[in-house]
Amino acid sequence: MDSSPTIQRVTHTVLLADPSRPEAVEASRQIEHVLEELQIPCVSGSLEDSEPIPSDPKPDVAIVIGGDGTMIAQARRLVDHSIPMIGVNCGRLGFLAPFSPASFKKHARTVLGSDRTLEHRMLMEVRIEPADGGDTMTHRAMNDGLITAGEPFRMIQMSTSIDGQEGPKLSGDGLVIATPTGSTGHNASSGGPIVDPRLDAIIFTPLAAQSLAFRPCALHGQSTLEVVLEEVNVGTSLVLDGQCHIPLRRNDRVAFSRYPTLMGFVACPGHPFLRILHDKLGWAAPPRGSDVESS
Repeated sequence: MDSSPTIQRVTHTVLLADPSRPEAVEASRQIEHVLEELQIPCVSGSLEDSEPIPSDPKPDVAIVIGGDGTMIAQARRLVDHSIPMIGVNCGRLGFLAPFSPASFKKHARTVLGSDRTLEHRMLMEVRIEPADGGDTMTHRAMNDGLITAGEPFRMIQMSTSIDGQEGPKLSGDGLVIATPTGSTGHNASSGGPIVDPRLDAIIFTPLAAQSLAFRPCALHGQSTLEVVLEEVNVGTSLVLDGQCHIPLRRNDRVAFSRYPTLMGFVACPGHPFLRILHDKLGWAAPPRGSDVESS
C-alpha cells in the first residue's frame, strides 16, 4: 500500500463538517474561501450515515473537518465511494487529520493539484456469528476492535485461530485487534507495536493476559483472525473504533479480516508519519523536567 500520486487535478469537492461546532464552522468558512480563490466547486454534505454523499457530480475528494472520531467515522462511510479524504483538525489530537485550516491554505495548490499524494490504508471487516444461531453481523473498522471483559470485570477466556489454524488461548481482560492506522491508539496504550499506516497488517494485543508468554503479534493483512468467546461476563462486548458497541455471549465467534477496499488519505506535504508520531504523540521524546547540574 505505497503512497502514489493521483493523475488529475481536483475539480469537485464535498465539505463535511459539524455545523453545531463553532470551530468547525469557522474552519469551513476559511476552506470555502480557499476553494473559491482556486475556482474549485464545493458542496456541503452531512456527517450523518443516513444521509447520502453528494454524487452529481461525484467529488474528487472529501474535505472532512473535525477530530479523530469524525475522521474514523467518515472513512468508514467514504471507503465504498472511493472518495479520498483531506482531514482538517478541529479536535484535540487530530492524528488522522494532518491539516489545520492554515496548512490547508498553504498547501492547497499541491493537495488539490495533479501531484498530490495519496496514502492508501486498510480497514478491517469484522464478522460476528452469534452462538444462538442469530443473524451474522458484519461491520467495518478503521482503527480497531476491542473485545473487553466488562462487568463484573472477571477475566474472560478466548480461543483463537489464524487462517483456520489453531492459535493461542487467552485468559485476561480482553483483546485489541487493530489496523496499522489504529496501532497508535488502544493497541499502543496496551503495549502493542506502532505500525506504519501504509502497511498491510492486522495486529492483535492481549489485555492483562494471565501469561507472560502471550505477546502482541502482527499478522499479514490477508490473514483472518477468528476469536471464540469461551467464558464471558454479563458485560463482555466488542467495541469498534470506540463508536460501535456489540454485546458478546459465550461461544460467539468474531472474525477479523482486511476490508476489500482501501481508503485514500491525502498526505500533508512535509508531514510524514514519523514526524506526526513525534509531534502529536511525543514519540521518542526525552523525559521533561528541570535541568539540574550534576555535582
